[in-house]
Amino acid sequence: MRLLKQVIIGVVVFSIILLLISFLLPSRISVSKTVLINASHQKVVNALMDIGNWKNWNPIMQDSTAKYTVISDRQMDWLSGDGTPNSLHLQQFAPDSIAVVIRSKDKQVFASGFTVVGHQQDSLFTKTEWWIDEHLAWYPWTKFYGLFSESFREAYIDNTLQKFKQYIESD
Repeated sequence: MRLLKQVIIGVVVFSIILLLISFLLPSRISVSKTVLINASHQKVVNALMDIGNWKNWNPIMQDSTAKYTVISDRQMDWLSGDGTPNSLHLQQFAPDSIAVVIRSKDKQVFASGFTVVGHQQDSLFTKTEWWIDEHLAWYPWTKFYGLFSESFREAYIDNTLQKFKQYIESD
């Protein structure tokens, strides 16, 4: 009985310590990567705004188990392999800014978007930045998830931007 009491007290103390540590961790993940593309500003914006082209460079649109429905040039719905309904909607709110709204089960997953700016020294190049901003809940497991997911998102964004660059420059 005494051993059980010590184990329970130890688990409670450990849980409280984890909770207190999680309050010190950031409550949002912000990731941003940039690529320089040898193409005009308008060509890059047009490629990003046409969701039908995303299958050529974005891994989200290359899942063979998902069922995709393109609603318009700027909106698409899909059912993932496990039957989860998802949607992606593009909104251009400035000549150089595109917002990407991704929803899963009618809940926005995170804020994302692209910023496309002509290169200052060379008009043949266009600087394209992809950013993701995700707010995390206060739960300790989501905060610790945030510590590890940031590096995975950076690698994903960097690899996807390189694929986008190859797609645009080969076209």
